[in-house]
Amino acid sequence: MKTAIELIGSKECTGCFTCYNICPVNAIEMKYDEEGFYKPNILFNCIECGKCIKICPVIKNENNNKYIKVYAAWSNDKGILLNSSSGGLFSELALEILNENGIVYGVGWEDGEVKHKRIEKKEELKELQGSKYLPSFVGEAYKNVIEDLKKDKKVLFSGTPCQIAGLNKIIKHENLITIDLICHGMPSYKVYKKYCNEEFEEKVKKVDFRNKNTGWINYSLIYYTNILKNNYHYMDKFFYGFLKDIYLNEPCYNCKFKGTKDGEKREADITLADFWGVPKELYNKDGVSLVVVNNKKGEKVFEKIKERIFFQDVSLEIGIKGNSSFYKSCTRPKERDLFYKEIDNLSFEELSNKYFKVESIFKRRIKRTLRILVKVLKIIKAKLLKEV
Repeated sequence: MKTAIELIGSKECTGCFTCYNICPVNAIEMKYDEEGFYKPNILFNCIECGKCIKICPVIKNENNNKYIKVYAAWSNDKGILLNSSSGGLFSELALEILNENGIVYGVGWEDGEVKHKRIEKKEELKELQGSKYLPSFVGEAYKNVIEDLKKDKKVLFSGTPCQIAGLNKIIKHENLITIDLICHGMPSYKVYKKYCNEEFEEKVKKVDFRNKNTGWINYSLIYYTNILKNNYHYMDKFFYGFLKDIYLNEPCYNCKFKGTKDGEKREADITLADFWGVPKELYNKDGVSLVVVNNKKGEKVFEKIKERIFFQDVSLEIGIKGNSSFYKSCTRPKERDLFYKEIDNLSFEELSNKYFKVESIFKRRIKRTLRILVKVLKIIKAKLLKEV
């Protein structure tokens, strides 16, 4: 009998760790492939039981979620708000579960790598705050969730839509609350390591990908080595290539787990994101979260935190106007194949200049000025036509 990875192929595998957690004989090892993404490797002790096929969300996945409410929201706790990438809603939801003696799973840094972590104390929450734009080592987190639920613990689990889809294939439980993200796509760990190794003399311990010292919209990246490096996001070469979609995981270009434009088929109970394009009257310079409540379970837990947050109903259309990744995958760049053919032969600087050259601040300002000028001219034209 073929395994799940043999059926779907490496290019369809998201690296969600579901098969790794379900294998009864530990015959699956998760390792980075040649492009820098976690993929399952089948070991000699595979007994061909077929459980990985039955559980693989890529092979078969279905849910009945349809959004109930959409909100613009942020935490009223200034510390939470400033330490979060957007409005701090993950932290508020996590605190609610921790206050009920529950368990929270999210993504943190450990020895320079991104991993799913389990916390049960409020003091540990800071480890999970902020976005991590790298593949997460899920490990046996799904198994651990099952054990926590057996002990009658409430569990909050946060991850990408494909990870939540995998967890839902393994277990569904009234005490399990899931959060997924509006995911742009997953960048390559190999590319990230190449950038860090060539850019820094010391090992990068962690990265703050969404530091707000320069603002929520105009955020910066901070690389933590012995000497901190601070880059505006649009000047950071690794992040710029990520935003240009050059080195995303192959299935991210045709994601099966986003759901629909009408707000159906989202994987988690609650979907969170930055509220890009938030209406002016709801703008907060320190960050605004977009919250999509996808079912009754999500609605119930969101109700519990309303006293600690600012929130305002918005339509789904307004909520996702600046968040097309809610329902739409990135376009696969034609340069992607050439980029990977040359990744081992060129420096990151050479690759950047060839495939996603970062614009200078001066050029960006010129473009911004021209965009504003075009808008002003359109307004003047409209007024003149009305007067005629």
